[in-house]
Amino acid sequence: MIGLAIAGMLAAAVEGPIPRSNLKALIGPADYPASLAGRPRPGPVSVLLTVGPNGRVTRCDILRASGAAALDAATCRLLVSRSRFTPASDADGRPTQGGMSATILWPAPAGSKD
Repeated sequence: MIGLAIAGMLAAAVEGPIPRSNLKALIGPADYPASLAGRPRPGPVSVLLTVGPNGRVTRCDILRASGAAALDAATCRLLVSRSRFTPASDADGRPTQGGMSATILWPAPAGSKD
């Protein structure tokens, strides 16, 4: 089902959304979920961000989980609240909904020896 939605969304957008800043820089060690402290560090999390015509993320879907649900949820929560985009544009250059994928490898948690 997500695949069909993505195909429709991408067909409408001629140029995809462009992040206004480095997405990986929006997440820092202090954001690391406290519930994961002392546990082995999970892997990267891959997401699909749906960006509205206003440049704000309207949806975040996990494409590849990190192995820690708390980290996956935090990734989406932080990217939705912190990231801003130049929106996708249609064939006439008007802002439209678009999508982009990103893979985030979280930095070591604050106080970690990683």
